[in-house]
Amino acid sequence: MIISRRESPELRRLFGAYLNADFAADYGSVANALTAYRNETAPAHRRAALAELVRLRATTSTHADFATALRAMGCEVAFDRPADAHALADRLVDMLRED
Repeated sequence: MIISRRESPELRRLFGAYLNADFAADYGSVANALTAYRNETAPAHRRAALAELVRLRATTSTHADFATALRAMGCEVAFDRPADAHALADRLVDMLRED
């Protein structure tokens, strides 16, 4: 699966700034990184990230494709199983819908 750099700019920002290779050192956990994102971004950015995530889920046919897509956008969260990427997405959706 090839993802254009133009696709999902807000998710790329979220992953690149909050769920990157240093997220554990910077935030201690995924939950803390997501809280920081929520606290440091405007509602419009969070709505854009939610729309991008919903679109991405709709266009990936397997757990493995979805996990690959998240990694391609800079997500450095380790997935023990490809299905874990959807579990992360569920957490993201819950957080992003809180507006």
